Amino acid sequence: MTPAPATSSSPLAVDGEGARWAYRADIDGLRAVAILLVVSYHVWFGRVSGGVDVFLMLSAFFLTRGFLRRMAGPSPVRPVTHLLGIFRRLLPAAAVTLVGVLVTVWLVYPETAWRAVWEQTWASLFYVQNTLLAVDAVDYYARSQALSPLQHFWSMSVQGQAFVLWVVLLAACQWIVRRRGVSADRVVGVVFGTVFVLSFVYSVIRTATAQQAAYFDTGARLWEFAAGSLLVVALPHLRLGRVAGAVVGWTGLAALLVLGMVLDVRGGFPGFLALWPVLCAAAIVAAGAPDGRGAGPARMLASRPLRALGRNAYALYLVHWPVLITFLVVNDREEVGVVGGIGIVALSLLLARVLTRVVDAPLRGWRRSDRSPLVPLAIVAAAVSVVALPVGAWQATTWARERAVEARATVMNPGAGVLRDPALAEIPADAPVLPLPTLLEAEWQQSDRGCTGEWETQTAILNGTCGETEHITRARRTVAVIGDSHAQQISAALFPAAADNGWAVVSLIKGGCSMGLDEPGLDDQCDQWREESLELVERVRPDAVLTVLTRSDPGEDDEQLRPGIERFLDRMQDAGIPVLGVRDNPRFAYDMFECVIGAEDPRDCAAPRSASLADRNPAEVLADRPGLSLLDLTPWICPDDLCVGVIGNVAVYRDDNHLTRSYARTLAPNLSEQLPERLG
Repeated sequence: MTPAPATSSSPLAVDGEGARWAYRADIDGLRAVAILLVVSYHVWFGRVSGGVDVFLMLSAFFLTRGFLRRMAGPSPVRPVTHLLGIFRRLLPAAAVTLVGVLVTVWLVYPETAWRAVWEQTWASLFYVQNTLLAVDAVDYYARSQALSPLQHFWSMSVQGQAFVLWVVLLAACQWIVRRRGVSADRVVGVVFGTVFVLSFVYSVIRTATAQQAAYFDTGARLWEFAAGSLLVVALPHLRLGRVAGAVVGWTGLAALLVLGMVLDVRGGFPGFLALWPVLCAAAIVAAGAPDGRGAGPARMLASRPLRALGRNAYALYLVHWPVLITFLVVNDREEVGVVGGIGIVALSLLLARVLTRVVDAPLRGWRRSDRSPLVPLAIVAAAVSVVALPVGAWQATTWARERAVEARATVMNPGAGVLRDPALAEIPADAPVLPLPTLLEAEWQQSDRGCTGEWETQTAILNGTCGETEHITRARRTVAVIGDSHAQQISAALFPAAADNGWAVVSLIKGGCSMGLDEPGLDDQCDQWREESLELVERVRPDAVLTVLTRSDPGEDDEQLRPGIERFLDRMQDAGIPVLGVRDNPRFAYDMFECVIGAEDPRDCAAPRSASLADRNPAEVLADRPGLSLLDLTPWICPDDLCVGVIGNVAVYRDDNHLTRSYARTLAPNLSEQLPERLG
């Protein structure tokens, strides 16, 4: 392409071709504005601002500009070396941040947070944190987890993945340009124009159908990077006079500043709404100039304070989120307030400056003084090792402790067994309560495998929600557990009984979707999932189904039958399938597990049974229904009408409303006593 001729009124000062390669102080200032938006919205408003979208676009802008400038010249870019150079620049500061977070978590965070932080540390180190968070975003069982001090690494993971793809695509463009003699601008424009269109269409569709997962989806974000690459190609052809440049630049800046107030960025991105910050950033860049002249915002953005902050923007992004989340965790707060927020921002600015000066600046100097390709490789390897060694050692040490405790669990952790045999109450004083906090996430009862044979289904909505025990084809009886997470948790008491009697257990479980057919589900797929599950049960006709009939409440509402549970019972009765109807367990207004591990005496966390459960089991009105057997484990969950957090040195609850698998398994003998004889 032929560069656009310069005019005296153009804010580009020199010819457009020279302007796009020149240092742009105003873009450093734009980075400062973007990071200020990110930090302020995170700290004071609990929202996101669109500043990250600006960073994503600008990162591709600079990467493409560096490649494009040398693509047809005598010194083409070496892709592998260039890619190593990128991660040489990014990884050291990220590694230091990760180590700092590990130390902080070890010192002040509850042990329940450790395992999630380990997992996210590895994910962040290898640039897949966004994938992990996308899974958690649609995972019912991850919904109760507190915010992680590493959650913000999702955007760097997206950026790292995009950088790898961009280097591959730009290397291919470079090969075409040098082999075919085609215009570099034209090749890059076609390639990244195609990426823009494909990714944008995918992003709009994905955001409309699964927004929470789309937010972290690299594929749904690539068009933002592509916009930065296309801006490099278009920049020489954008002829903005003094007035037009001022209007475009100030409009873009003003629109960027109000974006977070006008749009729900976290809940609506990255579909077509993300065009807003991308176009704002493009307008500011297009209206700017290397020399900062003109009536637009370039002069302000190129000011010394904003340029200084722009140089620390990456480090500030790295540190501000861990500082914020740690403040909330240590102070057990949900908001920081004005004074707390000022302190968080001040500390973040200080840490960012230190991180840039101590880590980033020396490595930049080393790059200039030593051009050996082994240098970036050594730096990347060292950065990975600095994180991998401590987190690996921490995990290994904890794993060894967990195995040692589990080996003595039969003696030291009888759970509900102490209510059946008081002799078991002689527990050593130093015996730890199970489950250990680091194993809390493993406290969901899981099936041995996915459903097979007659239980196998091709219905998409049932995928991942149907599981079964092994040896199902040789089982004497089959019991299907169906419903939500409360049905799942009580199945931990059924599994030992089933194993003792040679029964198979099939689980049809979807979090938030009970068999109260008129009860609102957690998501809009519940009704369809319920119907498909019921049709499968009616077709296979197991020897019995187990589900939870009532719903307790930690507030002022009384425990009651689940709305629509009678319609479920009618369908099972019509199909001739007996029902094992379980009474719900208590729920609390606080996290019982967190309370007992933090209390000097776990009994301080106890609550009266009447605070959550009705005086009588509401399901008793259904007792005369043919084929229905009522199961009530309340006496062994709330002995003497007091719901305590620890029984027999086992934590009863994993959160504010779910039983731990460890305790539910100790309820197996009590459940077996209530099962109807016809199942024997």
